Amino acid sequence: MIVAKTSARPAPFATSKLRYRIRCVVFAVSITPTVSHAAFFFVGPGMPYTRPSEVAQIAADGDVIEIEAGTYAGDVAVWRQNNLTIRGVGGYARLPAQGNAAEDKAIWVIKGDNTLVENIHFEGAAVEDGNGAGIRQEGTNLTVRNCRFVRNENGILSGTNPRSEIIIENSEFDNNGAGDGYTHNLYIGEVRRFVMRFSYSHHAHVGHQIKTRAATNEILYNRLMDENDGDASYIVDIANGGDAHLVGNLIQQGPNAENWALISYAAEFKPGTGELVILNNTLVNERGSGIFVVNHDAGVEALLLNNVFSGTGSVVEGRAQLHGNLVTAKQAGFRDSRGYDYRLTADSQAIGRGVDPSEVGVQRKAEFEYRHLNNMAPRTGVGPIDAGAHQFSKP
Repeated sequence: MIVAKTSARPAPFATSKLRYRIRCVVFAVSITPTVSHAAFFFVGPGMPYTRPSEVAQIAADGDVIEIEAGTYAGDVAVWRQNNLTIRGVGGYARLPAQGNAAEDKAIWVIKGDNTLVENIHFEGAAVEDGNGAGIRQEGTNLTVRNCRFVRNENGILSGTNPRSEIIIENSEFDNNGAGDGYTHNLYIGEVRRFVMRFSYSHHAHVGHQIKTRAATNEILYNRLMDENDGDASYIVDIANGGDAHLVGNLIQQGPNAENWALISYAAEFKPGTGELVILNNTLVNERGSGIFVVNHDAGVEALLLNNVFSGTGSVVEGRAQLHGNLVTAKQAGFRDSRGYDYRLTADSQAIGRGVDPSEVGVQRKAEFEYRHLNNMAPRTGVGPIDAGAHQFSKP
């Protein structure tokens, strides 16, 4: 028998609309007696709750908040509950800050644990301290999926939490950064693990496309770019060193870049051990000079395998092994370099250039390719491994 959930808080289903009664019935028959009940809250025009911040004050652990696509201008919130799912439905739920900030920190301050955020657009967060964020993550464990962060001082800003894991998937970070070099498209603090995959981070303003202090970093199959008019600093800053795998990314530094390096590892590291593997990425430097990879940790020998390094500048500074890479001052046989389409042409020197990663002790291989916008496809092909983020295939 299914026992109804009881609570003194407002009933989330208090609506006469047929569509919500149907949703409730589907939910009721799909649960089992061994699963605790989660309430569904519906937010939007004509619904019981018209703004997300109203639900943030009354939701309980494990609840699901569905926000209808639309614009909720100036609505900011603190989420204290654990195990929440908060998602836009029917498109993005847009949250332009318009001068407001929860706790003078962010559009959303997330204090609860194990939060899933989907289909939300965060825009324009700015605070007096200059580090306003779309999301300020203060709890343990956050997953962000199919979200957009546009023109905030920081897209995502997380604190220190050695138990926490932050996962970002299929999301876009666009023009975040206050222009001071201390704010970034996303800034991950000292957490246990950071994963970013199938996402697009671009045009960070003076700051970095990605800055992370996580102990373990997996940056997989993303598009990370200044493009023609961006002025970011590093493309990827793995500030504290640790374990870092960059696999299958499209990484481009534009002509107006503030820094001379694309990837920086352990510039602010703490003593310890780590592993830096840069595998099957396509890196393009259009700045005119610089270094593709800087390894500041003399105790770590970086492994640079099967990458394309296209453009001027040195490949690496610091300890490193290089295998199966293509290094060229010219465009490396790309289909449309001006359009940032780095798929290979039939005459590219990158074809067949790679080596089997297991031969040099790397138990990982490139399995996917980034597909614009914020998507992926399996990396397919037969025969030798091609260098770069794309395996050659006929158009």
